[in-house]
Amino acid sequence: MDKLIREQLLNMAESKYGEFSAALIPGCDNLIGVRIPALRKLAKELVKNNSNWRQLLEEPDIYFEETMLRGMIIGIGCYKDKDVDKGVKELCQFAPMVDNWSICDCFCTSFTLCEDYKEEFLPVIVEFLESKEEFKVRIGFILLLSHYLKVASDGSNTSRKKVVELADIEGESNHTLKYLDFIFEKLAKNHTEGYYAQMAAAWLLAECFVTCPKPTWDFINNKGRDAMDIYTYNKALSKICESKNPSSEVKLKIKALKKH
Repeated sequence: MDKLIREQLLNMAESKYGEFSAALIPGCDNLIGVRIPALRKLAKELVKNNSNWRQLLEEPDIYFEETMLRGMIIGIGCYKDKDVDKGVKELCQFAPMVDNWSICDCFCTSFTLCEDYKEEFLPVIVEFLESKEEFKVRIGFILLLSHYLKVASDGSNTSRKKVVELADIEGESNHTLKYLDFIFEKLAKNHTEGYYAQMAAAWLLAECFVTCPKPTWDFINNKGRDAMDIYTYNKALSKICESKNPSSEVKLKIKALKKH
């Protein structure tokens, strides 16, 4: 990261916030304590004020916040440029730098070029999901969660159901999500043992349920139950039950599916 930006980050750091944040990210010992909204604001300003924003990223990072900021700059900058080939390159180059859930998730949500070029980024996502590396797999699942889950078959946006009732899982399927079958296929094939990859898969499946209950219910009752590893499958059930969306009756049925 550019040295002047590093100095700016050090001036923005809050030691107590750094101690709090470090406790939430196992193994993170280079965190100085800059809040995420402040990093996001800085990233937007840097991209806006630097037409060649990539030159800001030529030097290696020292602090956690530098890598977090790098991911945000890449996401905002790639969306501004609208260059798919360079976007794919930036995504692949940044992926090896991701070594914790926080940087992974913030980067994936910031990488909004996927919103406009979903098909073009699918091959990279598949490559990540087939990797043996825990955080590459997590990147793949979180990109799907952030940019692919809520797209209807006609290309319009859909949203989570406010309340999932028994009728939503017992009636006829109204499967309208464009990428839902693709997501189910990748969840069924995932056998990565890394904790953060498994948790991302469980989170994704739980979001599938509250967005499109009936087909997800069918999946977790059949192919998902047979194909997914016990830990990820049961974690997904737990996350569904932790959500406020399903009714108490639906949660009882979900809990009954637990694998032993």
